[in-house]
Amino acid sequence: MASSAAPDFEALATRAVAECPDLGGTADDFARHLEAIAARDASIDLASLRLDDLYLAWCCTRGCPRALEQLWAHHVPVIRQTAASVLGNASRADDVVQDVLQHVLVGTRERAAAIASYEGRSKLARWLRAVTVRAALTARQRLDAATPPGDDATALIASAADDPALALVKERSGETIEHALRRALASLEPDDRLILQQHLVDGLGIDQLARIYQIHRATAARRITKAQDALRLATRRYLREATQLLGDDLESLIRFAQSRVHLSLRSLARGPE
Repeated sequence: MASSAAPDFEALATRAVAECPDLGGTADDFARHLEAIAARDASIDLASLRLDDLYLAWCCTRGCPRALEQLWAHHVPVIRQTAASVLGNASRADDVVQDVLQHVLVGTRERAAAIASYEGRSKLARWLRAVTVRAALTARQRLDAATPPGDDATALIASAADDPALALVKERSGETIEHALRRALASLEPDDRLILQQHLVDGLGIDQLARIYQIHRATAARRITKAQDALRLATRRYLREATQLLGDDLESLIRFAQSRVHLSLRSLARGPE
């Protein structure tokens, strides 16, 4: 039942901003958002809403970098884990993750990003999990209907096994490379690390990232390039320190390290083990 007292939108918004001051929104604008939610449903009790999640989601719709960083840190792992659980296969979950992020944060020309419709009636994690389950079930139905016996990964394994030089590098230097990559990724600015995860792990393209951050696509492309260059330089530095290699030997390690960025970013995204 709705509260009989008139809602104090400004007080609620001020509290939300005060609790999460770094997300990038303003109390006045968020108060107007709360007022719009109440206008759509007069029976809603604003005091019962998940105000912290609602404020985070609203900041994401405005392309606030700190809000998007928090969403990726705390909620994209929920999306990935849910998709993998429904599909029973982590590698096949990647496409579902990308589809969900497109639906939730980017939208289409015909339909706004779904996160704009989130009203805080349940936890944001639960809302995202429900969206992901629906997408993963649809994907599983497609896979069951279209996937022939066998596994595409077999071809990739065979391809790697056919390259003895690569196998030797992996055998002798795998742990060193992984450690250097982790140090390099940890040394990046948070914005650079986040956009690499969004681009390389979550499969978001330049146009999608531009829409999420509400920036020009050329700016999004420059941010990705800047992050990749920073990672490459840091990886080179840490590998050279660890191995004392130079020339072609060092370049071989760096090339192999670049092929593992996706896995290292995903591991970092899961947090410390």
